Amino acid sequence: MVRGCRAGLATVVATVAVAALAAAAKPKVIVMTDGEIDDRSSMIRFLLYTCDVDLKAIIETNSMFQRRGHSGDDWYERQLDAYERIYPNLAAHRSGCPTADEIRAVSFVGDEDEAHLAGIGRRPQRPGEDVELDPEDWPDTPGSDRIVDVLLEDDPAPVHIQAWGGGNTAARAFAKLKRDHAEDYERAVSKAVMFNIWYQDDAGNFIETHHPGVTMVYCGAFAGTWNYHSQEDTFDFIRDHVKTGHGPLGALYPQDYVSEGDSPAFFYVLPNGLRNAEHPGFGGWGGRYERVAGLANVYRDARDNGDRKASLKRWIDDANADFQARMDWTASADFEAANHPPDVHVDTDLDLTLYAGQRIVFDASKSTDPDGDALTFDWSHYAQAGTYRGRVELAPSGPGQARFTAPEVSTGETVHILLAVRDDGDPPLASYARMIVTVVPPAVFDE
Repeated sequence: MVRGCRAGLATVVATVAVAALAAAAKPKVIVMTDGEIDDRSSMIRFLLYTCDVDLKAIIETNSMFQRRGHSGDDWYERQLDAYERIYPNLAAHRSGCPTADEIRAVSFVGDEDEAHLAGIGRRPQRPGEDVELDPEDWPDTPGSDRIVDVLLEDDPAPVHIQAWGGGNTAARAFAKLKRDHAEDYERAVSKAVMFNIWYQDDAGNFIETHHPGVTMVYCGAFAGTWNYHSQEDTFDFIRDHVKTGHGPLGALYPQDYVSEGDSPAFFYVLPNGLRNAEHPGFGGWGGRYERVAGLANVYRDARDNGDRKASLKRWIDDANADFQARMDWTASADFEAANHPPDVHVDTDLDLTLYAGQRIVFDASKSTDPDGDALTFDWSHYAQAGTYRGRVELAPSGPGQARFTAPEVSTGETVHILLAVRDDGDPPLASYARMIVTVVPPAVFDE
């Protein structure tokens, strides 16, 4: 907590250095994929980001669109074989990348029984709709057992379960936890954060009804931002920066333009400084979400400025530039042959409490770039992410610095300040920091 002299409204400069990108542990991730063509495109991108997550499982499943699944095809195996070939190059640019064998060791098959989709049409179900099926008596699968095992681990950290297709495998896992591990059930499901690209079977409605301790994030805004025909200006991008001259993994990209309806699911957890996964309402590459009325732990697309796609649209260029850079990494082990994102350092805590009228200087001037590129600093107020929606005073105060004046409030309010640090490399890349300021009336400090 930063305190200052209320009478003088003194400017406060904090001096606790925080490396925004290194602050959090790698998020635990389980991916469920139905193997649709855009899943295959998303998987190529995701494999390049496995360096940044604690990958617990990739599980092949079905969905209302891919009712028999695709584990019988070799699409995933071919991608892992290609990943194995580019791994030495990737690892030269980013530490912590799992080997192909380490990914194979956490690869499983889940529910691909189309009988479990009986009565489910080709229409995305939505939060709050009726439950039609019950997985209680379904057989276990290696995929559902893996989810159970991960959730039972003695670690309180969230487990991010991503439903790129259907969620039946997770529904079966939660049912088994409740039946066979009653003493650990509440603890286990409270860790589960399930990001759903639509509800592509009945699992979403089943889970929110019978396992309300699971946090459910429903993303519908992928349609029109990341799915088929959403980015039809990217044909040249995929040809030049993914499929051609960028190694065997990029050559497997199955579509001719960016068409990755499932990528927001893993964007949500990337530790890039935006802190997207700390709360569905924060917003970041994976979108921003608001709680569904009547459902305590269920969230769906928020409407920033009245547009439910806005919270995904704002980051598309940054995300694709980052993908381009990572594809460059796969082409050469020469660190100097590619661009790398800046390292952000802000000389303040990322969570602050200030009184109304107090001033603070956010100082990111110690940020660096691993390639020696010039940096620019973009400070902004993300009004929809906080509770305070009024005007915020945020002014330049020197290179890499911004002066913030806490607004007048009658009760405690939160203000989200975003920093994007951008380099001038090829492609230009961005890293971020988010400062969450709790502003309280001066009287709070006098009590």
